[in-house]
Order: sequence, then C-alpha cells, then structure tokens
Amino acid sequence: MEVKARAPGKIILAGEHAVVHGSTAIAASVDLYTTASVRLPSSSDENDIVKLQLKDLKLEFSWPVSRSREALGVFVGAISSPTTCPAECLKSIASLVEDQNIPEAKIGLASGVAAFLWLCSSILGFVPVEVAITSELPLGSGLGSSAAFCVALSAALLALSGFVNVDWEHRRWMIYKEDELDLLNKWAFEGEKIIHGKPSGIDNTVSTYGMQNPFFFNLPTFVQLFV
Repeated sequence: MEVKARAPGKIILAGEHAVVHGSTAIAASVDLYTTASVRLPSSSDENDIVKLQLKDLKLEFSWPVSRSREALGVFVGAISSPTTCPAECLKSIASLVEDQNIPEAKIGLASGVAAFLWLCSSILGFVPVEVAITSELPLGSGLGSSAAFCVALSAALLALSGFVNVDWEHRRWMIYKEDELDLLNKWAFEGEKIIHGKPSGIDNTVSTYGMQNPFFFNLPTFVQLFV
C-alpha cells in the first residue's frame, strides 16, 4: 500500500522576521513542491525496517522497527492527536539519528531526520514503512523546504493511518477537507518545532492551506494525495 502527497513551498513578502515574534506577515505559496511517497510493505516482505530516502541528496537512512520501538515506545504510545515531542524523547531520537552517521557536510539534515522519526512513529506507530522524499525546493533558501517536507510527510502518513478519510477506490490526486487540513497543519507544526525550535507556524500553514486561507494570495495548488 502506497500514498503520495505533495506540498508547496512559500515566500514571505513582508514581516519575515517580525512574524516569529507574533506580528502579522504577508505570505504566499510558490509553485515548487516537495513530494513524499510512503509505502507500507506487504506481509511477504522480509525487511522489518523504517526507511527514509532523500532522493535528491542520494541519502538513505534505516532503522529496525524494534530499535525504534525500544527508543521511543515509552514516549509515543497510542497518539491520536498532534503532540509536542518531549525533551526526553528528543534525546532518544537523537540517538537514533546518531546511528546513521550522517556525513559532516550534511549534518544540517539531522533535525529533519529527527522530525521524520517523531511524525512517523506518532502517526503510524511502530510498523515497517518506506518513505521517499523528492523536492523542487532548494534547502536553506527561505522557501519553506522544511515545512513542505513536514506537510507532505504528515499528509501521506495520515492517509495511511486512518485518521482521515481517503477514497481508496479512485487512484487520483485528492485534496483534504477543511477539518483534515487543520489536523494535518497541527502535525506538520510539531515537525517544524523539532527542526526550528520555535517557528511561527506561518510556513506550514501556507504549505497546508494554500488558497483556502483568505490571509494569503496568489497561490497554486496545495496538498494533494495520490492513492
């Protein structure tokens, strides 16, 4: 079973620094996307692992499901609503990330890998899963690459989790309903907090809601699912 989700990046036209302190900003999404493909292996597959592939960077990370459960099981449990990752859990996640020996030149990716582990284990639980990420957004460019990553990943995970309604009979792109977008946005924000510490939330909100939000304008298509 596989789900693909895509989410756009963003640009802040005014108030980029002030928004972090609670002031108003003007933002729009951009016609560049991050796509997350999430696959649940069939029961006949032998690999009992959690795998993350960053296709554009030619990097792959993997953990035995048992290792993830051992490190995070006491913190995750059965989570049905967006939850902030506890400080003690972040330490356990850091140990899982350290297992991967990320190259020094790519060490900035560690926080994104940590966000992946929290979102994946919290939304899906401890199951074998294969996630592949591709993106048109350059890293560190101010275009919201981390938010698009969190939104696209959360969208695909939620579709597989059963927390949102997905029409499995039609293999096509779909858009979440308003209440489902709210759930998605909250989960993506939790991922953003792991990556950035104290984000304003504007990046993930632009990436999630797109032109449904009256405060933003000039927006292309936002989060969609291909089932």
